[in-house]
Amino acid sequence: MKYEELISQLCEVIKESENNAQSIYENTEDIDNIINDLEIPSHKKSKIQNIVSNIYGLLQNQDLHRQKIERVVNFVCENNNIDKSKYNLAPSAKNIDASDDTLSPDELEELIKQMQA
Repeated sequence: MKYEELISQLCEVIKESENNAQSIYENTEDIDNIINDLEIPSHKKSKIQNIVSNIYGLLQNQDLHRQKIERVVNFVCENNNIDKSKYNLAPSAKNIDASDDTLSPDELEELIKQMQA
């Protein structure tokens, strides 16, 4: 598989992920609004709101994975002189602080090598 084909497929995943995340966010926001209007005991409302909050946490985690894919795609483009403009890519997100979800340059390079195998 050529880099351009790989990048096209990864960009489809990125776009689908962004669209799904937006839909999930909007739906959970609607659920939260409905919950606030319901006349149910406060402990049950709290339980449901905690579940909705957990959904937001999972959504944020999923977004971190999407950002990792974007970094890989940008890295491949930059290191193989591929024109990123035809893929409508956003610049890679930059993390302000280090976290377990941050890919080091060495990890990124290893990931690229694995994709080439």
